[in-house]
Amino acid sequence: MPRNPFEQPNIEIGLATAGDLDAIKELMQKNLKEHLTTEEQETQGFLSVDYPREMLEEIVSNPNEGITIAKENGQLVGYLMPITVEHAKQIPILDPFVARLRDLKYAGKPLNDFRYCILGQVCVEKDHRGSGKGILGKLYAGMKERLSNQYDLGVSEIGADNARSLSAHLKKIGLTVVEEYSAEGKDWNLVIYDFR
Repeated sequence: MPRNPFEQPNIEIGLATAGDLDAIKELMQKNLKEHLTTEEQETQGFLSVDYPREMLEEIVSNPNEGITIAKENGQLVGYLMPITVEHAKQIPILDPFVARLRDLKYAGKPLNDFRYCILGQVCVEKDHRGSGKGILGKLYAGMKERLSNQYDLGVSEIGADNARSLSAHLKKIGLTVVEEYSAEGKDWNLVIYDFR
């Protein structure tokens, strides 16, 4: 039966449980840079970090982290994963990023004057990107509602070669680029999401 084009999508935003980890890991794997063609990377964006399953289990169970998820009709269509600095330090590819945080300033103050988390990763299922369902915005709103009492800021980095992700985060979500830098032959945009 064809879907009514005027029907509102049934997008549910919530907090992931251990039972959602297989679907999260599957979506992550499908969108890692090394699993996409150059054209897919340029037009759809990509993920740079493959989080180990054990770490995902820790993140889901940590009240200072958690994974905000979006489901449509019971199927996972997106996730947003804030992590602590301690978890970020366990991911070698994030070493240059974590090192930059020591000297970073935001609104004229050192980053360490703020309570902050790392925006570890966000991904929306390919068929749901740009669909008008606002999944990316809903994921951020869900995370903000849950964590705004714990954090002032969320900090992340987006590769300069990940134009779709950078554009979506700046235009749709309102993240701010606070620094551009190069590390290990790659250019990065250091971005901040203000929870306040």
